[in-house]
Amino acid sequence: MSTASTRAIAAPTQGNWGRGLGLCSGQREPEYDLLQPFDAMPQEVSGPTVWTKEELDRDTGRWLYHFTEEQIRHISAAVHEIEAGGLQLSEVNKSTFKLPNPFVDFLDRIRDQMINGIGFSVLRGLPVDCWSTRQASIAYLGIGSYIGRRLSQNRQGHMLGHIKDLAEGKEVNGEGRIYRTQKSQTYHTDESDIVGLLCLHQAMEGGESQVVSSHNIYNTLRRERPDMLRQLCLPQWFYDRKGETSEGEKEWMRKPGYYFYKGKLSMKWDSYYVGALQRFWAAGLLPQYTDSQREAIQVMEEMCRRLSLEMTLQQGDIPQLPSRLIFLGICC
Repeated sequence: MSTASTRAIAAPTQGNWGRGLGLCSGQREPEYDLLQPFDAMPQEVSGPTVWTKEELDRDTGRWLYHFTEEQIRHISAAVHEIEAGGLQLSEVNKSTFKLPNPFVDFLDRIRDQMINGIGFSVLRGLPVDCWSTRQASIAYLGIGSYIGRRLSQNRQGHMLGHIKDLAEGKEVNGEGRIYRTQKSQTYHTDESDIVGLLCLHQAMEGGESQVVSSHNIYNTLRRERPDMLRQLCLPQWFYDRKGETSEGEKEWMRKPGYYFYKGKLSMKWDSYYVGALQRFWAAGLLPQYTDSQREAIQVMEEMCRRLSLEMTLQQGDIPQLPSRLIFLGICC
């Protein structure tokens, strides 16, 4: 599947987690003095963020939105205005990518659903088959500017990244980023508050995406494996930064999986980054995981597979997900 992706930061919903943001400002360690102990975390989460795949399979209208012909005309006009003005992609924002108020209100509702509702959406019908890659990028960045503030996703400062095999030849346990390979992406959250994708070409085979509610996972772990939930709530997990560091930063981060702050439960997890620590273990820089931690990694992955909603993205789809609420998996 060939896609273009960017990360956007929404208005803070859990306070300011990072101070003095560097270039790769999505990858930040937590404020350790604000972390809550496991015993202070909720016994159960309720509300629209707790959904099952069966519920959303039955009612796709809760998360799938089709652009209207009028909305497409407004998007196309904004794209052509950017091109006519000779603006760079970095200059695409709300002030340059102008949309009428009713369209802005629609995007505000989408954003509110991601933050306060079920936690994700798919916008369908962007006519990327009629556009150049640059025009599609302008449209995508312009729409995204109404959802959040863009954030660089690597140390080169790239705002757009392509999910495809770049044949970089780096091993999984080295500095390679998995979205630049043909490997499937395990269930994970991203470091930004919201992550968005644009499907430029539908995969000939594979390419399915899976999403799962992190709050449903939490409740299920509470019922079935509270011992594993405790492991996932402790700040004992190390994440390989894969070389995406700013000056003075370590090559890894330490953090818990689940956070609870000001009444909001969040999840930050990626078993690929958590497990790709062999070179640090071999150098004696980090402690190896215990048997309980290794079991927690396995239990989490199995539960995500069991509870996830699968969807096949179509050309012109824009899925958007808030990282604190949704796990994403991508098959190749």
